[in-house]
Amino acid sequence: MSSYFGVSISTEYVIALHRESKGIMYIKNAPGVDFDAELIEKFRRAINFEEIELPTTEGDIEQASIKGKYVIIRAGKMIFVAIIINQKPNRFSREALHSFGIRFESRWGREINKFYDEHQGDVKIFHEHSDTRASVDDLIEDVFHLNLSLPHKLGLPLNKIKDKLTRAVWGIAENLVRGRGYIFLSELVEAAKNNLSREVVYINDSIFELCSRGLLIPIPLDEFIEKYQKV
Repeated sequence: MSSYFGVSISTEYVIALHRESKGIMYIKNAPGVDFDAELIEKFRRAINFEEIELPTTEGDIEQASIKGKYVIIRAGKMIFVAIIINQKPNRFSREALHSFGIRFESRWGREINKFYDEHQGDVKIFHEHSDTRASVDDLIEDVFHLNLSLPHKLGLPLNKIKDKLTRAVWGIAENLVRGRGYIFLSELVEAAKNNLSREVVYINDSIFELCSRGLLIPIPLDEFIEKYQKV
């Protein structure tokens, strides 16, 4: 999972498009990312007017850019799936997109096939959760772990942090939290990169270790707004 940490904190949107019509069937913005209607409309128009090249063969992936962000698009049998991210894509972002596309079509193949006739384009079918099948939101969290993009607060170390790098990253986190009570993991990555002479992959591993141990705890968005964003 730590290998996909960079994907989790850089993914801003996950989008599914009907392959035949190219219409947007499903879209989700990451927690804490304000929905940018202008960006999405620009993405939609770029698709419709073929300004973005779509992959033609099932399983193929194409890359583009829009408003300074990266777009990665995978072709499925019935859909295209795309992510808009704010960091340069790597193999982990492509692997996550590939996994999401396969699992989306596997679970909702019938609904996709009947989307415009039986379901009349109603996107609510992808948000429904039952005892036998999770929603697309649940699948996105399982693949992309977007909750890592939420603001985080510090937990209480029960034992001494033994690893030297993880201890140094923890110290940077403490400094960033001081005075406001929360931190975004993306800013912790940048601060650690600027202050520690270590490759980002090792920094990401240390941050993920802190998350796994409950030392960096995600703050639910409603709680964050209520507690930290009062005017």
